Amino acid sequence: MVAEPVLATLGVLRSTYDSVTQFVRSQTDKLPDPAGLWDSSPLTYLGVADSPHAPPETIYDKFTKSVGAHKYEISCVLASGLGLGGLVYYRRQRLLSSGSGRPKRRRAPKLANGARRDVVLVVGLPTEPMTRLLALDFEKRGFIVYVTILDDKDLRYVQLNTITDDVNYLNLSPDGDYSADLNKFRAVLNVEVVPMKGAEPHLLKLSAVVFTPNLYFPLGPIENTPASSWDKVMARLGVYTRLMNQGLLDLVRDQKCKVIAVIPSIVSCLRLSYHATESVFQNSLKDLFLTLSKELKPQGISVTQVRLGNLNLSNTRALPASKRTKISGVIEAEVRSWSLDMQALYGPQFQKTQTRLNSVGLMGSQGLRGLNHLLFDLIFASKGNPLVVYYGLGARTYENITSFLPTAVMELFS
Repeated sequence: MVAEPVLATLGVLRSTYDSVTQFVRSQTDKLPDPAGLWDSSPLTYLGVADSPHAPPETIYDKFTKSVGAHKYEISCVLASGLGLGGLVYYRRQRLLSSGSGRPKRRRAPKLANGARRDVVLVVGLPTEPMTRLLALDFEKRGFIVYVTILDDKDLRYVQLNTITDDVNYLNLSPDGDYSADLNKFRAVLNVEVVPMKGAEPHLLKLSAVVFTPNLYFPLGPIENTPASSWDKVMARLGVYTRLMNQGLLDLVRDQKCKVIAVIPSIVSCLRLSYHATESVFQNSLKDLFLTLSKELKPQGISVTQVRLGNLNLSNTRALPASKRTKISGVIEAEVRSWSLDMQALYGPQFQKTQTRLNSVGLMGSQGLRGLNHLLFDLIFASKGNPLVVYYGLGARTYENITSFLPTAVMELFS
């Protein structure tokens, strides 16, 4: 009874296995040949299959690719162009007056009734050509000008050679006590002025104190320079210091005016041999006004040095050959004025040094008109002026060179 169900189950399993085997064999026979399949359709690896051709580049694509490859060069060119264009525009805007196409006229502002108000005190020797030229230009630009007179020699010179009838003079005491003279000048500024009948009274305003340069100094070896020449140079420096400690700076502080010192700089920068008096004087002035500017800056007072290079003070233009001949004659005359011992010791080297120095001056110079414009702009600058500005050919160059070259190299220029 038990064996019959077991045999029946085994029979069912055997018949099922045979049926599955026959089905698998029949389906396998229907599959294609593997070798033929491999030969007819080889395996294609990823990335090796041919991609379709890219479309041709447009002009815009070529332009963007070129810009990307040269972006640094193009950036430099654009920056330079924009900077140059901005500089030209800025200078043109400064040159042209607002609302007109004409160059800006540098004139001191007048009151509504046409009266002058702004005063410039020119501290310098009226016998010096630079002092006279600057004072004359200030007067023409609408300032009320006062020029200092230091001694009887200056007074006699002014009486015989008047700059112009409209220039006033501040006569300083020969004994060196300038307190009373400065108090008189202060009183002039504090007195109400009535320019014409029926006009409103007004007070004058001191706009600037301008220290003009000394251009003439004795030449020659130090041992041949007389003590009187040194005393005169030191006396000029003493005039500035006495003015400052006897009331001038107090007046500047009350009037809130600008202080400007015009100082030649080439000889003083190079410290040339045979120019001891000029080098000592000009370098002393540089140090004096630089220290003064630092002391007065916290009080809101602007002190500026205008350091000069080569200037042309003459309206005529002589040929270089004639200038060279004239300079050579002056040098020879200076040497002949020395004693025979000094001529033997220093004469040849002095002539060589002076000829080389003056040949530099023949290379070019700038006119006085630009200096006049610079001084006017410094007086009416709305912001604080820099401590030092430069004007004239070589002014900044010589100072920059001497600031980093060693002394041994600078001996070649002495």
